Amino acid sequence: MISSILIPTDFSPASWNATQVGLELSRLNAEAILSFLHIYPLAARYTQKDIQAISQRKLEEVEKRMNQLSVDFIEHPEKRIRNMVLSGNVEDTMIRFIKENDFDLVIVGINSNGQNNEIGSHTVSVIKESGVPVMIVPNRIVDGDFAI
Repeated sequence: MISSILIPTDFSPASWNATQVGLELSRLNAEAILSFLHIYPLAARYTQKDIQAISQRKLEEVEKRMNQLSVDFIEHPEKRIRNMVLSGNVEDTMIRFIKENDFDLVIVGINSNGQNNEIGSHTVSVIKESGVPVMIVPNRIVDGDFAI
């Protein structure tokens, strides 16, 4: 039984597709907890003081977006939804978060470019290193070849 689902999001169309699939799967189990994770990447070109100021401002913006994401699911009040916003190296932080939590499934968009269905590097890392089953959701293609 799937009771804990992680959906990493960068707010791209691909992550929205993954979100839709996660909602459908969670409808099969009323006890399922949906966890959304956004990782704000830290750039190496900034000083530590710059990073703290920029990060705080950006994290507040992202937290608002994450909260809005949950509000969008208000039609599903029975669902338990957790929002997490972290900062750091995207791949390392995501893998560490997955390993530190007890997820039954991770649902990811195939990539964040939305243009094709070539698997992205973050998705490859999750598959190789997370130790958790990973469902990959393709981008929707204009000609309708992929539809979810």
